Amino acid sequence: MKRLMLLAIPILVLALLSSCRPPELEGAFVDYNAGRYDNALKLAKQSTEKYPNNAEAWYLLGEIYGKKEMYKEMKHAFDQSLKLSPQFSKKIKQAELYYFGNLFNRGVNAYNNFTKQPDRNSEKAKKLLEEAIKDFKLANIVKPDYKAVDLVALCYSLESKSDSAMAYYTKLTEIAPDSADSYIKLGRYQLLNKDYKGAIKSLEKALKIDPNNADAIQIIAEAYDRDGDTQKAIEAYQKAMSINPKEKAFPFNLGLIYFKLSTDTTVSKEKQKEYLQKCIDAFAKVIQIDPTMKEPYDFKSNCEIQLKKYDEALLTLQEATKRFPDVGAFWFNYGVVLTHLNKAKEAKAAFDKAKELGVQ
Repeated sequence: MKRLMLLAIPILVLALLSSCRPPELEGAFVDYNAGRYDNALKLAKQSTEKYPNNAEAWYLLGEIYGKKEMYKEMKHAFDQSLKLSPQFSKKIKQAELYYFGNLFNRGVNAYNNFTKQPDRNSEKAKKLLEEAIKDFKLANIVKPDYKAVDLVALCYSLESKSDSAMAYYTKLTEIAPDSADSYIKLGRYQLLNKDYKGAIKSLEKALKIDPNNADAIQIIAEAYDRDGDTQKAIEAYQKAMSINPKEKAFPFNLGLIYFKLSTDTTVSKEKQKEYLQKCIDAFAKVIQIDPTMKEPYDFKSNCEIQLKKYDEALLTLQEATKRFPDVGAFWFNYGVVLTHLNKAKEAKAAFDKAKELGVQ
């Protein structure tokens, strides 16, 4: 019996030596595990105040703040723990991923519900958008994230809060200064807000990172055009077309620029003819890419008529009236072309069809 008692003594001493938590911290753990978060918070705070260099105390404080949805405070506590020791880094990472995922998904759910609202100006829709913004912002506090910031910016833009949206789009470039995407998003929003020079500056940075980015080229071309730098806009669209020849927006916008230039009465007649031909070429490419678009036929045939290229205009309008038989303007122009080609009977039939559709 004496031997058994002697063996028990070192075991007891070992247990006492392994339990080195301060009493406040031990109590905090007991309350935390029991779900008594208010009292656990009080004791954990006392522990960090009394033992500011105890990494476990800061870790537990962060866990408690997380349970109480005090994410800013949680992040601070976790950061303090990591500064003191990497001991709890794995647990902290797991906690941050959990809370980030929960908040981010909550934000996505609110945003998706917002998009389903029949009236996006209703109080319910506005409330859902505010919830989405709140959750995305909290998610970004827990774990700084590019996508969360991007979604906050998007939500603010949908609320027409341009200053807040601009601040978050600018923040994207601070988070990812080496990403063309961040400058493209900022530049696109600047363009929408008619800050053309600002958009050009942002998109030039995007193109410095990714010189062949078609999105950046398209947006900067539009910014150049609206800022009055037509030549740079033309060059940008031509480059975009060479990079992505299947994108119809590039030749379409280029055609619009040439059409506008052709109406400039300050340039020579020869120059106007040159612009009209370039307009025809641009819209011909649009039709080749997507023959179901109505507008390219309109621009192309009008330019052909102005240049008195009636045979070409005839082919364009034959295709247009076939694809869009209910568009009176096509039938009227068809009649004009047939008249110039001395086909009076066919011209009368075309004019009658246009009149039937409300165009005289």
